Amino acid sequence: MKEINFDIKKFSYIIGEEADVSFIPMMLRRKLNKFGRAGLYTLYNAYCGGSPDLVFSSCYGDFDRVVKLIAQRNEDGEVSPAGFSSSVHNATIGLFSLLEGIKTSYNSISAGDKTVSAGFLESLLSKNSLYCYTESVGGIKSLSIETEQNDKGKFLLCENSENLPPQDKFEDLVEFLNGKKDSFISDLYMVKKNENL
Repeated sequence: MKEINFDIKKFSYIIGEEADVSFIPMMLRRKLNKFGRAGLYTLYNAYCGGSPDLVFSSCYGDFDRVVKLIAQRNEDGEVSPAGFSSSVHNATIGLFSLLEGIKTSYNSISAGDKTVSAGFLESLLSKNSLYCYTESVGGIKSLSIETEQNDKGKFLLCENSENLPPQDKFEDLVEFLNGKKDSFISDLYMVKKNENL
């Protein structure tokens, strides 16, 4: 794996709180549940402007909305088109790109218990990206990070050549971003401070 130097421009996270999204137009805000609110809250708080590549990841997506749609299908024989459009895996990042007029690509990832690390890696491989992880199962939580590749970046993406045990969950990434951990480690890669500066 080629090493990549990058900077973390800004990040935001929320755990289990009701996110204040009063900055979103009321007609759109009314359609959001806690999952969508958390994702948009952290996206807007980490967004530095411009047109970064967008990456969204969630293991289960908007689980509550999907369960309601399944129940509706079983009871009524059909589902609400509006409910369905809000339940798809990329709905949150798609709405963000529409609200901000971002026309760059966006990717949506679900990778089981590796969802956080897979999404973060995808974002780091872009020159400039805004990554959002949002989860609904086990409590609402969301994290967004804007990164930019830079030859003199303060952080380094490199191979996990020592086969260190993974520490690649949501909480691990939050601790790394807050400076409480020296590295974020997945099976394949690690992110750490750039010691060559």
